[in-house]
Amino acid sequence: MKTKIAYIIPTLSLGGAEKQQINILNGINCEDYEVKLFVLKNRTQLLPQLKNSDIELEIFNIESVVNLVELYRFVKSLRSFRPDIIHSHMYNANMLSRFLKLSLPKSRVVNHYHGMSSWISKPKLWLDRATSSLADQFLVVSQKSYDLRLQRERYDSKKMTLLFNSVDIEPATNTPQQKRQTLTIGVASRLIPLKNIEGAIFMISELLKRGYDVELVVAGNGTWLQTLQMYAQKLGVQDRVQFLGFVAQMESFYERIDLYCISSFTEDLPLSIIEAMMCAKPIIASNVGGIPAIVKDLSGAILIDNFFDIDEIERIVEFLDDLKRDEYADELVEYASANFNNDIYCSKLSSIYDRLLKHS
Repeated sequence: MKTKIAYIIPTLSLGGAEKQQINILNGINCEDYEVKLFVLKNRTQLLPQLKNSDIELEIFNIESVVNLVELYRFVKSLRSFRPDIIHSHMYNANMLSRFLKLSLPKSRVVNHYHGMSSWISKPKLWLDRATSSLADQFLVVSQKSYDLRLQRERYDSKKMTLLFNSVDIEPATNTPQQKRQTLTIGVASRLIPLKNIEGAIFMISELLKRGYDVELVVAGNGTWLQTLQMYAQKLGVQDRVQFLGFVAQMESFYERIDLYCISSFTEDLPLSIIEAMMCAKPIIASNVGGIPAIVKDLSGAILIDNFFDIDEIERIVEFLDDLKRDEYADELVEYASANFNNDIYCSKLSSIYDRLLKHS
């Protein structure tokens, strides 16, 4: 009999947790597992990227906990499925999975954390701590997140596992030096304040002042679009900053750019950096969260403390002047392939499931 796994995620909108969920579903061995995905809100931009036809899917409209009809439908459906493993992503789904454990005591609960949750309020933190004993396993995606959860959420270290994110794209095999006249720097992100895309726009304006023929292309959507457009106009670089909106085929985005930039104020382990490395794109990244641990020793990457600091801009200039893309390509691709392969990831995840069930 196959092991039943229920995955619970708030949405399948563009985001790291959502993309990782898709990667898991595409890589999991359905000869061993019967898998059902429960999406709590009807936001499914990434659904076309699900390639595994053996996955059962159910989508709900639980926009808040007061939507009792949809919440009841979800609980009824999950209980009917009778999962051996409940694997949830992000705070709301993680809390929900713990309470479901009360009515499904034989199910093992895996809570998966993406991001540092810097937004967390004292009541939510209290609820997290108070119910943490209901979870059987906590998965985090960076050492920074691991250390944070030990101290802030006070999780039992015996229940915690560090499992780096993975990517499900083919590594670049033909990486000749780019000859394009304009240097294209890419950002792939939700358009929200925490992502500090203003920092990338400021960087572009400073590089233009120094004579670089450079442009910025931004993949993603969000509430901050108009603010970012106004900021680009304020700096006089609106013709050099292009907002692409949601991009379904990210491979074409990475083919278009020469370098990848992530200028966030806070990050955990962003999938986009791994994807960019797999596509042999050098990295300009914020020195925050779990990013330094994965790029600090790579010659094709640079860490920036403050994108608005002129001294840091000069460091970026030196990095670009020294950068010959074909020299760094093999290093980036080999590193990403060795450390973030989706097949290896899913094998490790299966081992975690097996261990939990053996001790149930």
